[in-house]
Amino acid sequence: MNIAIVGAAYTGLAATKYLKTLGHTVSVTTTKESRKEELEAIADKVFVMLGSDRDQMKELLASQDILVLTVAGGMVEKDGKTIMDPDLYRDAYVGTAESVVDAIGSDSSLRQIIFTSSLNAYGDGGGAEQITEETPSNPLNPFQAVYVETEQLLLDLAGDQLNVCIFRTGTIHGPGREWKNQLAMLSGQKVPFDGSSDAMIIHRDDVVRAIELAINDNFSGYFNLFNEVKISKAEFFASICDQEGLEHVEWLNLSPGPKNVSNQKIKNAGLVLLDPDASQDHKALL
Repeated sequence: MNIAIVGAAYTGLAATKYLKTLGHTVSVTTTKESRKEELEAIADKVFVMLGSDRDQMKELLASQDILVLTVAGGMVEKDGKTIMDPDLYRDAYVGTAESVVDAIGSDSSLRQIIFTSSLNAYGDGGGAEQITEETPSNPLNPFQAVYVETEQLLLDLAGDQLNVCIFRTGTIHGPGREWKNQLAMLSGQKVPFDGSSDAMIIHRDDVVRAIELAINDNFSGYFNLFNEVKISKAEFFASICDQEGLEHVEWLNLSPGPKNVSNQKIKNAGLVLLDPDASQDHKALL
Protein backbone atom coordinates (compact mmCIF):
# COMPACT_ATOMS: atom_id res chain seq x y z
CA MET A 1 0.00 0.00 0.00
CA ASN A 2 0.95 3.64 -0.39
CA ILE A 3 1.25 5.22 3.06
CA ALA A 4 1.92 8.88 3.92
CA ILE A 5 3.25 9.71 7.38
CA VAL A 6 3.03 13.33 8.51
CA GLY A 7 5.61 13.86 11.23
CA ALA A 8 8.67 11.59 11.23
CA ALA A 9 10.48 12.80 14.33
CA TYR A 10 10.02 9.86 16.73
CA THR A 11 7.00 7.56 16.47
CA GLY A 12 6.57 8.44 12.80
CA LEU A 13 10.23 7.61 12.13
CA ALA A 14 9.89 4.19 13.78
CA ALA A 15 6.64 3.56 11.90
CA THR A 16 8.32 4.44 8.60
CA LYS A 17 11.14 1.96 9.18
CA TYR A 18 8.77 -0.81 10.26
CA LEU A 19 6.18 -0.34 7.53
CA LYS A 20 8.95 -0.38 4.92
CA THR A 21 10.02 -3.83 6.16
CA LEU A 22 6.46 -5.00 5.47
CA GLY A 23 6.75 -3.96 1.83
CA HIS A 24 4.71 -0.74 1.89
CA THR A 25 5.61 2.38 -0.09
CA VAL A 26 6.05 5.15 2.47
CA SER A 27 6.22 8.92 1.99
CA VAL A 28 7.11 11.09 4.99
CA THR A 29 7.19 14.73 5.98
CA THR A 30 9.60 16.77 8.05
CA THR A 31 9.70 20.48 8.80
CA LYS A 32 13.51 20.50 8.74
CA GLU A 33 15.58 20.56 5.54
CA SER A 34 18.48 19.23 7.61
CA ARG A 35 16.68 15.90 8.08
CA LYS A 36 15.90 15.28 4.41
CA GLU A 37 18.99 13.19 3.67
CA GLU A 38 18.46 11.04 6.78
CA LEU A 39 14.84 10.34 5.84
CA GLU A 40 15.60 9.69 2.17
CA ALA A 41 17.66 6.73 3.32
CA ILE A 42 14.58 4.99 4.75
CA ALA A 43 11.50 6.44 3.00
CA ASP A 44 10.43 6.34 -0.64
CA LYS A 45 9.75 10.07 -0.77
CA VAL A 46 10.40 12.96 1.60
CA PHE A 47 8.46 16.24 1.74
CA VAL A 48 9.97 19.17 3.65
CA MET A 49 6.80 20.99 4.68
CA LEU A 50 4.56 22.25 7.42
CA GLY A 51 1.47 20.13 7.89
CA SER A 52 -0.61 23.24 7.38
CA ASP A 53 0.81 23.83 3.87
CA ARG A 54 -2.27 23.06 1.78
CA ASP A 55 -0.55 22.88 -1.61
CA GLN A 56 2.10 20.51 -0.32
CA MET A 57 -0.53 18.41 1.44
CA LYS A 58 -2.41 17.94 -1.83
CA GLU A 59 0.79 16.78 -3.49
CA LEU A 60 1.60 14.44 -0.60
CA LEU A 61 -1.84 12.78 -0.59
CA ALA A 62 -2.01 12.12 -4.32
CA SER A 63 -2.37 8.35 -4.87
CA GLN A 64 -2.04 7.50 -1.16
CA ASP A 65 -4.07 4.71 0.46
CA ILE A 66 -3.32 5.50 4.12
CA LEU A 67 -2.54 8.74 5.94
CA VAL A 68 -0.86 8.50 9.36
CA LEU A 69 -0.64 11.69 11.42
CA THR A 70 2.04 11.50 14.11
CA VAL A 71 2.45 15.24 14.33
CA ALA A 72 4.09 17.21 17.10
CA GLY A 73 5.21 20.78 17.35
CA GLY A 74 4.88 24.14 19.01
CA MET A 75 8.14 24.06 20.96
CA VAL A 76 10.42 27.10 20.69
CA GLU A 77 13.57 28.35 22.43
CA LYS A 78 13.19 31.47 24.56
CA ASP A 79 15.73 32.84 27.03
CA GLY A 80 17.60 29.56 26.94
CA LYS A 81 14.51 27.50 27.73
CA THR A 82 12.24 25.34 25.60
CA ILE A 83 8.63 26.51 25.90
CA MET A 84 5.33 25.79 24.18
CA ASP A 85 4.05 28.40 21.75
CA PRO A 86 0.22 28.11 21.68
CA ASP A 87 -0.12 29.39 18.11
CA LEU A 88 2.54 27.07 16.70
CA TYR A 89 1.05 24.19 18.70
CA ARG A 90 -2.38 24.81 17.25
CA ASP A 91 -0.98 25.10 13.73
CA ALA A 92 0.86 21.78 14.08
CA TYR A 93 -2.38 19.96 14.91
CA VAL A 94 -5.45 21.91 13.77
CA GLY A 95 -3.60 23.50 10.87
CA THR A 96 -2.53 20.08 9.63
CA ALA A 97 -6.06 18.69 9.92
CA GLU A 98 -7.46 21.69 8.04
CA SER A 99 -5.00 21.15 5.20
CA VAL A 100 -5.98 17.45 5.06
CA VAL A 101 -9.65 18.47 4.81
CA ASP A 102 -8.78 20.90 2.02
CA ALA A 103 -6.71 18.29 0.14
CA ILE A 104 -9.27 15.49 0.08
CA GLY A 105 -11.69 15.66 -2.82
CA SER A 106 -14.30 13.29 -4.21
CA ASP A 107 -11.63 11.54 -6.26
CA SER A 108 -9.33 10.89 -3.29
CA SER A 109 -7.66 7.47 -3.15
CA LEU A 110 -7.41 7.54 0.66
CA ARG A 111 -9.20 4.73 2.43
CA GLN A 112 -8.03 5.46 5.99
CA ILE A 113 -6.68 8.22 8.23
CA ILE A 114 -4.93 7.32 11.50
CA PHE A 115 -4.23 10.09 14.03
CA THR A 116 -2.18 9.65 17.19
CA SER A 117 -3.99 12.03 19.52
CA SER A 118 -3.75 12.17 23.32
CA LEU A 119 -5.63 10.83 26.32
CA ASN A 120 -5.49 14.39 27.62
CA ALA A 121 -8.41 15.13 25.30
CA TYR A 122 -10.61 13.65 28.06
CA GLY A 123 -9.56 16.42 30.45
CA ASP A 124 -10.76 15.17 33.82
CA GLY A 125 -13.30 12.87 32.16
CA GLY A 126 -16.17 14.97 33.46
CA GLY A 127 -16.10 13.03 36.71
CA ALA A 128 -16.87 9.66 35.07
CA GLU A 129 -16.18 6.64 37.30
CA GLN A 130 -14.41 4.95 34.39
CA ILE A 131 -13.26 6.55 31.15
CA THR A 132 -13.84 4.57 27.99
CA GLU A 133 -13.94 5.54 24.33
CA GLU A 134 -17.61 6.42 24.87
CA THR A 135 -16.79 9.06 27.50
CA PRO A 136 -17.28 12.61 26.13
CA SER A 137 -14.23 14.81 25.77
CA ASN A 138 -13.90 17.46 28.45
CA PRO A 139 -10.86 19.62 27.62
CA LEU A 140 -9.91 21.95 30.45
CA ASN A 141 -7.23 24.06 28.74
CA PRO A 142 -6.40 25.26 25.21
CA PHE A 143 -3.80 22.53 24.63
CA GLN A 144 -6.31 19.77 25.39
CA ALA A 145 -8.91 21.51 23.23
CA VAL A 146 -6.51 21.39 20.26
CA TYR A 147 -6.60 17.58 20.32
CA VAL A 148 -10.40 17.53 20.33
CA GLU A 149 -10.69 20.05 17.51
CA THR A 150 -8.17 18.14 15.41
CA GLU A 151 -9.98 14.85 16.00
CA GLN A 152 -13.33 16.31 15.00
CA LEU A 153 -12.01 17.83 11.78
CA LEU A 154 -10.70 14.40 10.76
CA LEU A 155 -13.75 12.44 11.93
CA ASP A 156 -15.99 14.70 9.84
CA LEU A 157 -14.21 13.29 6.76
CA ALA A 158 -15.28 9.71 7.51
CA GLY A 159 -17.64 8.03 5.07
CA ASP A 160 -18.31 4.83 3.17
CA GLN A 161 -14.94 5.04 1.39
CA LEU A 162 -12.85 6.51 4.20
CA ASN A 163 -12.33 5.29 7.76
CA VAL A 164 -10.86 7.54 10.43
CA CYS A 165 -9.07 5.97 13.42
CA ILE A 166 -8.16 8.08 16.45
CA PHE A 167 -5.61 6.64 18.88
CA ARG A 168 -5.76 8.55 22.14
CA THR A 169 -2.27 7.68 23.35
CA GLY A 170 -0.53 7.97 26.64
CA THR A 171 2.87 9.64 26.96
CA ILE A 172 5.17 7.86 24.52
CA HIS A 173 8.51 6.51 25.73
CA GLY A 174 11.21 4.29 24.26
CA PRO A 175 14.83 4.42 23.09
CA GLY A 176 16.05 7.99 23.32
CA ARG A 177 13.14 8.86 25.59
CA GLU A 178 13.94 6.67 28.60
CA TRP A 179 12.16 7.69 31.78
CA LYS A 180 15.37 7.86 33.84
CA ASN A 181 16.80 10.45 31.46
CA GLN A 182 13.62 12.49 31.33
CA LEU A 183 13.32 12.50 35.11
CA ALA A 184 16.96 13.46 35.55
CA MET A 185 15.97 16.78 33.97
CA LEU A 186 12.76 17.11 36.03
CA SER A 187 14.16 15.93 39.37
CA GLY A 188 13.14 18.23 42.22
CA GLN A 189 11.23 20.54 39.91
CA LYS A 190 7.63 21.70 40.02
CA VAL A 191 5.47 20.56 37.09
CA PRO A 192 1.95 21.87 36.38
CA PHE A 193 0.32 18.50 35.71
CA ASP A 194 -1.98 16.32 37.83
CA GLY A 195 0.12 13.73 39.64
CA SER A 196 -3.00 11.91 40.84
CA SER A 197 -4.15 11.14 37.28
CA ASP A 198 -3.38 7.78 35.70
CA ALA A 199 0.21 7.17 34.57
CA MET A 200 -1.06 6.60 30.98
CA ILE A 201 2.18 5.67 29.21
CA ILE A 202 2.99 3.62 26.11
CA HIS A 203 6.12 2.36 24.39
CA ARG A 204 6.79 3.87 20.98
CA ASP A 205 6.84 0.43 19.36
CA ASP A 206 3.45 -0.48 20.83
CA VAL A 207 2.09 2.60 19.06
CA VAL A 208 3.70 1.40 15.82
CA ARG A 209 2.16 -2.05 16.28
CA ALA A 210 -1.24 -0.42 16.88
CA ILE A 211 -0.85 1.53 13.64
CA GLU A 212 -0.05 -1.71 11.80
CA LEU A 213 -3.11 -3.39 13.32
CA ALA A 214 -5.31 -0.42 12.41
CA ILE A 215 -4.16 -0.63 8.79
CA ASN A 216 -4.58 -4.39 8.54
CA ASP A 217 -8.06 -4.40 10.12
CA ASN A 218 -9.18 -1.00 8.77
CA PHE A 219 -9.99 0.45 12.20
CA SER A 220 -12.32 3.39 12.63
CA GLY A 221 -13.34 5.41 15.66
CA TYR A 222 -11.60 5.97 18.99
CA PHE A 223 -9.13 3.68 20.75
CA ASN A 224 -7.41 4.44 24.05
CA LEU A 225 -3.78 3.38 23.70
CA PHE A 226 -1.61 2.90 26.79
CA ASN A 227 -0.01 0.06 28.70
CA GLU A 228 -0.90 -1.90 31.84
CA VAL A 229 0.70 0.41 34.43
CA LYS A 230 -2.33 1.20 36.58
CA ILE A 231 -0.83 3.52 39.19
CA SER A 232 -0.84 7.31 39.20
CA LYS A 233 1.68 9.56 37.48
CA ALA A 234 3.09 10.59 40.86
CA GLU A 235 3.54 6.98 41.96
CA PHE A 236 5.11 5.84 38.70
CA PHE A 237 7.56 8.72 38.45
CA ALA A 238 8.43 8.44 42.16
CA SER A 239 9.35 4.78 41.59
CA ILE A 240 11.73 5.74 38.77
CA CYS A 241 13.24 8.56 40.85
CA ASP A 242 13.81 6.14 43.74
CA GLN A 243 15.51 3.63 41.43
CA GLU A 244 17.81 6.33 40.08
CA GLY A 245 18.42 8.14 43.36
CA LEU A 246 16.68 11.28 42.12
CA GLU A 247 14.64 13.84 44.03
CA HIS A 248 10.90 13.47 43.43
CA VAL A 249 8.96 15.72 41.08
CA GLU A 250 6.52 18.14 42.73
CA TRP A 251 3.08 18.03 41.07
CA LEU A 252 1.14 21.30 41.09
CA ASN A 253 -2.10 19.73 39.80
CA LEU A 254 -3.08 22.90 37.95
CA SER A 255 -5.26 21.02 35.46
CA PRO A 256 -7.03 17.80 36.53
CA GLY A 257 -6.20 14.78 34.38
CA PRO A 258 -8.15 11.60 33.59
CA LYS A 259 -8.44 8.75 36.08
CA ASN A 260 -9.62 5.13 35.73
CA VAL A 261 -9.11 5.08 31.97
CA SER A 262 -9.78 1.79 30.18
CA ASN A 263 -7.59 0.28 27.44
CA GLN A 264 -9.79 -2.79 27.00
CA LYS A 265 -11.08 -1.88 23.54
CA ILE A 266 -7.68 -1.93 21.83
CA LYS A 267 -6.82 -5.23 23.54
CA ASN A 268 -10.13 -6.72 22.41
CA ALA A 269 -9.23 -5.59 18.89
CA GLY A 270 -6.11 -7.75 19.01
CA LEU A 271 -3.22 -5.62 20.27
CA VAL A 272 -0.75 -7.58 22.40
CA LEU A 273 1.49 -5.09 24.18
CA LEU A 274 5.24 -5.50 23.69
CA ASP A 275 6.03 -3.51 26.85
CA PRO A 276 3.03 -3.84 29.15
CA ASP A 277 4.83 -2.79 32.36
CA ALA A 278 7.05 0.04 31.01
CA SER A 279 10.23 -1.89 31.77
CA GLN A 280 11.61 -1.91 28.22
CA ASP A 281 11.91 1.77 27.41
CA HIS A 282 15.62 1.38 26.62
CA LYS A 283 14.94 -1.22 23.92
CA ALA A 284 13.73 -1.16 20.33
CA LEU A 285 11.09 -3.92 20.28
CA LEU A 286 10.44 -4.25 16.52
